[in-house]
Amino acid sequence: FVVLISKFPEKIKHLGLLPVYKNAGKIGQGIIQNSIVQILQTLKFSTFVPHNLLCKYNLMDLHDAYQVVHNPTSYEELEKAKERIEIENLIPLIAVGEYHKKIFRTEKLQKYNNFIQILDEFEKLLPFKLTADQRNAIFDIEKDMTSKFSMNRLLQGDVGSGKTAVALFATFFAAKNGFQSAFIAPTEILASQHYSAAKKLFEGTGIEIVLLTGNTKGIEKNIALKSISTGNAKIIIGTHSLLSENVEFKNLSFITIDEQHRFGVEQRKKLKNKGFSPDILVMSATPIPRSLSLVIYGDLEISLLSSRPKEANIVTNLVNEVKQNDMWNYIKNKLDTGSKAYVVCAKIDEQLDDDQTLTYSAKNMYNMLSERFGRVVGLLHGKLSKENQNKMIENFKTSKIKLLVSTTVVEVGVDIPDADIIVIATPERFGLATLHQLRGRVGRSGQESHCFCLAGGLNEKSYERLKYFKDNTDGFKIAEYDMKTRGSGSIIGTNQHGKDSGISFSPSNYSTAKQILEHIKTDISLYTKLLESGEKLYNSSILSKIVLN
Repeated sequence: FVVLISKFPEKIKHLGLLPVYKNAGKIGQGIIQNSIVQILQTLKFSTFVPHNLLCKYNLMDLHDAYQVVHNPTSYEELEKAKERIEIENLIPLIAVGEYHKKIFRTEKLQKYNNFIQILDEFEKLLPFKLTADQRNAIFDIEKDMTSKFSMNRLLQGDVGSGKTAVALFATFFAAKNGFQSAFIAPTEILASQHYSAAKKLFEGTGIEIVLLTGNTKGIEKNIALKSISTGNAKIIIGTHSLLSENVEFKNLSFITIDEQHRFGVEQRKKLKNKGFSPDILVMSATPIPRSLSLVIYGDLEISLLSSRPKEANIVTNLVNEVKQNDMWNYIKNKLDTGSKAYVVCAKIDEQLDDDQTLTYSAKNMYNMLSERFGRVVGLLHGKLSKENQNKMIENFKTSKIKLLVSTTVVEVGVDIPDADIIVIATPERFGLATLHQLRGRVGRSGQESHCFCLAGGLNEKSYERLKYFKDNTDGFKIAEYDMKTRGSGSIIGTNQHGKDSGISFSPSNYSTAKQILEHIKTDISLYTKLLESGEKLYNSSILSKIVLN
């Protein structure tokens, strides 16, 4: 012990709380520590945060924060110092987003008029009353659509919160002003559902609506393409088929992208280029981490639908293999009294790396449940023809079958209001966004529903993820958790997730930095300085390797 004191007297002073640096060659901890002490004594720190805002948000002086990080006296002080440095680093990164908005915003050609009159007409068509959140979102969209620059807005709300009704108003608003709208969905099932809803809602208005998917063939396809190119079709609903070269619009001015996390950055750009400075609305029940980053740094505004016309009442449970027999018995009793259940599997029949995947494949699960439940069981997956897929969904909807075994083909677009049970097999194989979407397949009418996560041997990390999913139903909270654990993805580039950009932050520190930025905007000289900083970062040789690579 005496030897330790004589060799490391400085370490004893710190009472065990010491920074540890990565050694560089033969340069050890002592040399690095002494160098940092000298640097901190001479270095002058510039900050974007005025003194009055430091006091307002109870933040440290930046120089003091670096002193504490390299010479901490308590964990509490250390956390405050790290928070201060993170906020300082976030502000210029937000400035990159502000600069990005400034240089990439598009001055649009189209003009929209008669908003109030058209909204009144739209509300008379609806079989229900718009919620306050829906009306607020519609007014956000109107403000963007009637502004000088093209809209780029995210509409976020959990399943059943009424995103589609809001989007259909925007297409109606564009159509009544003589412009075309494209409504793109990731699956034919979802596109067909939107088409049916639009046809029913706008019946008798004289607005021509066209459906274009991979299954649209022959004469029907040629008629649709001609109607789109001549401008007769005002609302065009479809899948990735809308991205094809032979799809030409006359005056596309509004684009809705549903379940936006299912489309790549380049695909969204390709659709945008088919129009003339179109307004863009993207929708998602759970924004993926990249989406959050774009909201924070990029050119997306956001409208939230935090309430549902009918509140969800879904109980989520984790079920291990030992307890699954009890679960199936419970489900059988529920089916006998009128319930409907989904069973979702990660694979159709392929085996990956263990027997569990094969046991819980859709085909094996279908065979096992058919023996147990009889002829009320159906099987749905992506290798079936579109005709057979639609037929199976219709049989489920009309209760010819009561238990539907499926892959994630039901993740979006399958709307069975009376379905009240979903079993997700091997949930650890799914992302949180997918789990959240799958859970949203049940309880769509507000009835008590159940989500069972049938899991085998989970490691600690998988259990923590599933436990968070079990305990949370808020889409943004789930996305924030996903961002913390998976990374935010490229801020302006094309990577959808990960930490390759080296940028990470806590939501609370981001919130503070954003508030500080709003104060800075009121000071022209400070804000100009901040935008200049954003421009330098945006054009730096290091950042250019990340940005739009």
